[in-house]
Amino acid sequence: MLISGTLQDSDPNPTEVRVEALIYGYVRDDLADGRSDELEDAMTSLAQSAGFCFAATFHESTPGDGTAFAELTAELKRADAHHVVVPSLDHLAGQTIPRDLLIAKLAHEAAAQIWAVEH
Repeated sequence: MLISGTLQDSDPNPTEVRVEALIYGYVRDDLADGRSDELEDAMTSLAQSAGFCFAATFHESTPGDGTAFAELTAELKRADAHHVVVPSLDHLAGQTIPRDLLIAKLAHEAAAQIWAVEH
């Protein structure tokens, strides 16, 4: 989204303000294989190339726990953000809730779209 305008109507130099949508990362640490930094770098690169502002990564440290996923959903709603990036869709699988239901939950509760580094 690009918003152009002036700070004051009398300002002879228009100011351009670029507002980038927020995107949050989600990683299951059990799938990261010690590559969390590398995966986060890849997610950040994808976010930047798509024109997003990468805000933070939520790490699911206990397989099947879902705590980080719940925190991610709450943060998306709080920040009025609508984008999530994952290293692969596998990071949304293997929980007690099937992947398709997790994706639907993000879409329903936060109007979120999922971006994956690897398809």
